[in-house]
Formats: sequence, structure tokens, C-alpha cells
Amino acid sequence: MVTGNQVRGWAERKFPKMQEYRRHFHENPELSFQEKETSAYIRAVLEQRGILFEAGVGGPWGIVARIKGDQPGPCIAFRADMDALGIREETNLSFSSAREGVMHACGHDFHMAALLGLAETLQEKREFVKGTVVFIFQFAEEIPPGGAVSMIEAGCLDGVDRIYGAHVDPQLPAGEVGVLEGAYMAASDSFFVDIRGGGGHGSCPYEAQDTMTTAATAILNINQIVSRLIDPLESAVISTCQIHGGVSYNVIPAVISLGGTIRTYKRETADFIRDEIEQAVKAACSMYGTEYSYRFERGYPCLCNRERETAVVKKAAERTGHCRCREIRPTMVGEDFARYLEKVPGAFFRVGVQNEKLGAAYPLHHSHFQADETGLIAALEMFLQIYLAETEQ
Repeated sequence: MVTGNQVRGWAERKFPKMQEYRRHFHENPELSFQEKETSAYIRAVLEQRGILFEAGVGGPWGIVARIKGDQPGPCIAFRADMDALGIREETNLSFSSAREGVMHACGHDFHMAALLGLAETLQEKREFVKGTVVFIFQFAEEIPPGGAVSMIEAGCLDGVDRIYGAHVDPQLPAGEVGVLEGAYMAASDSFFVDIRGGGGHGSCPYEAQDTMTTAATAILNINQIVSRLIDPLESAVISTCQIHGGVSYNVIPAVISLGGTIRTYKRETADFIRDEIEQAVKAACSMYGTEYSYRFERGYPCLCNRERETAVVKKAAERTGHCRCREIRPTMVGEDFARYLEKVPGAFFRVGVQNEKLGAAYPLHHSHFQADETGLIAALEMFLQIYLAETEQ
């Protein structure tokens, strides 16, 4: 059996290379469905290391690499996401984003670097590879429908027995690990409403159909759904996050558009909310004589970690000898890794990157977000220990 010290040694020796990869990705971020240069860079690294891969999986930028061992064993997959966010970086790092208005503010640069580190390490330690290891580099996690759906349809999970993924967590100290069995991340759906009326002069609302007041009333109605109509023991969030309309301070606009997000853990709760939002809008329109159109879009499903694979993550942390593993709370954040878990057993866990001395304490999706890069060592250790735990059974 490989010892924890051996694995840590492998991860520490790979750290400078992972840091190099991470900084390249961070400096050159690309938005969802636009990961052309990111994909090319990953392909170049895999080619240099002699790791076989398939490009254009599920879309032009999806990559699936595989390492086959000489010994029989399971097929274990690991996934990293590739896309960045439309955020202007304000970290002042030496490797800050070179693209104005685009930033790796969710740690996907970190995820790709760790997965490349895993692929390189297992390629160098082929004697420990049993069965097949699959490395999924997925485009477009941030924007539904996400890249997981099309990559799965293209066969990225063919033959896979189990899958694992990790995400950085600025709320966990660097080197710590967090995981939760069962429902961990919420389903994320969305709604869109257009409210229409005749518009008119702001001085004479009685001569117009007041879309603005209708929209305000509809939002207030929507905000009452969770507090008044959902069992308090159920988890649900509704947030209206967009409102567009009007071009002048004294003109009641003919159209007001609303958009928002719905987060739940149960499909029946989401379906109930879907219908109640329309009723809330309908009631507001009835009051002010306006009309509406309504669209509900299903997003990512609830992410549920399997019991066995969650135990493997905990065992892997224990085997490192130093990575503390804590049980974390459920979150209403969505994640399309859930799509993989609908198809094969697996688990999604968190790796701490918080270090307040480095300023690495800002939340994800923040313009000042930073990650303690030593967390790359823990991430690679965890991947390696998960793989070894799976193949030594």
C-alpha cells in the first residue's frame, strides 16, 4: 500500500507545475462556451505528457483524457470545469486577468491545474494504475444548460463506474476538506416575466396601464411565496434578480421585464413555486390592467452525494494524515456536476483555500477573490488518495 507520506511527496513535487498551470489559466480566463485557448493549452499539456485524449467532446472545447493501466480494475473519473466569469478583477495579483471584464473568480483555474496534476502524476506512476482513469475537462459550468449535458451525451461517462469532483472553498482554511452525504447543492431553475401595458405619461397614471407598479407588486407577491406558502421545514429560495424597463423619468414604460432564480432540493417544491410565481404575476396584472408572458426554465438538478463515495472521500482525507475533513452544510448554490451524479455514483467535495494573511478570504464570484495556492497540494493529494482507495479495494 502506498503511504500518505509518499502521496504527499508526489503532490509537493508536482506543486510548482500545478502553480504554473493555475497562473496561466488565471491570467487568460475565458467565458462559458468560449474556452478555445484554455482547451488548446490543456491539449498541449496532455500531448507533452503522452496522455491520450479526445477533443471536441460535447462541443468544440470539451476534452476527455484516459490512462489505462496494465492491471484490471474499475473505471474512475475525475472532472474539472474550465470557464470563467464576467467580472472585472480587482486583486492586483502579478498574474491578474489579462482580459478586461473576465475573471476566474470561482476557482476553475485551480480545478484544471489540480486535474492536470493528477493526470501527470498517474502517467508517471503507471505501475499504480489499475483499470482506467478518466479526466474530464468540462466547458461551461457557469451558464445553464452547462457543458455536462452535452459531454455526457457525447459519451464522456461511457464505461465509468464512479466519478469525483472538487471545488475550492474560501470558507475553509487551506488544506482542509469538506463533504456532505446526500443532498448537498440545490437545484437551480429560473423564471422570466414580461409585463405589458399601454404605457403613458408619468403625470397621468390613471390614463395608462402602469407596468412599473405592476412589476413592483408582482415582486412583492413573489417574495411572499416561500414565507407564506412553503413548509418552513423545506428549503427554498426565490430571488428576483433582474428588472429592465423605462428610458425616461417621466414616461411609464410599455414593457417591464423581470428575471430571477429558484433554488430547491425537491422537484415537487420547484414545480409548486413555478406555478405560484405565475399566479403572483397574474394577480398583479389583474389589479392594474396589464398583461404578461411567463417562462420557467429548468436548470441544474439537485446535487446528491452517494453514501459509499462520500465515505471514500472521508477515508481519503484520513489517509493523507493531515487533511482535516469536516461535514459541511448544504448550500443553495447550483452546480452541474449534479448531471454526472444522475448517471453514475460519485461525490463532490470542497478543498479549502482560505488564508486571511494573503487576503484569500473573499467569497466566490467576488472581484477580489483569491485562493491560497498551497490548496493545490491538498487537492492533488485527495484525488490520488481517492483513486488509490478505489483501486485497492
